[in-house]
Amino acid sequence: MKRAFAALDRGVEILVAAIFAAMCVVGLLQVFNRFVLNKSLSWSEEFQIYCHVWIVFLAIPIAYRHGAHLSVDSLRKLFPRRLGAVFDLFIELLWIWFAVALTWLSYRVSEVAKLQGSPGLEIPMSYPYYGMVLGGAYLLLVVLRRIVLKEKPVAHRPEEQHTLAL
Repeated sequence: MKRAFAALDRGVEILVAAIFAAMCVVGLLQVFNRFVLNKSLSWSEEFQIYCHVWIVFLAIPIAYRHGAHLSVDSLRKLFPRRLGAVFDLFIELLWIWFAVALTWLSYRVSEVAKLQGSPGLEIPMSYPYYGMVLGGAYLLLVVLRRIVLKEKPVAHRPEEQHTLAL
């Protein structure tokens, strides 16, 4: 099971890197077309914006896995051990609430948005929102793994330090 989760985590990280690379290539192509060929691409800015949406919402669970989100450790350290564990569980439950809300609400928005097409790429507007849906679902999976399987953030697991670098 750990291998399957590690493969999924790695796959999402590679997907984010690939989206970022595509975004950079299209940006360079746009600059080349504009300044060298004197012809702007009509779809490049829209493509980059949609890629950015996907990157942001897939990076939220990646950052969560690595323990990179802002936390208030000074408040946590004031609590006795048992109360601190309850506080930690409360924080995880808040993450679950956020993940479920993000997944459900972005899915509902994507259902409405599929009726409209994007002006530049001429794709259904639901496609950008699917990044939010997938990011929320993946975040939910990561939070549940932390609660049920007692996984620690990657930064605290020496055997997985290599996953920080793509």
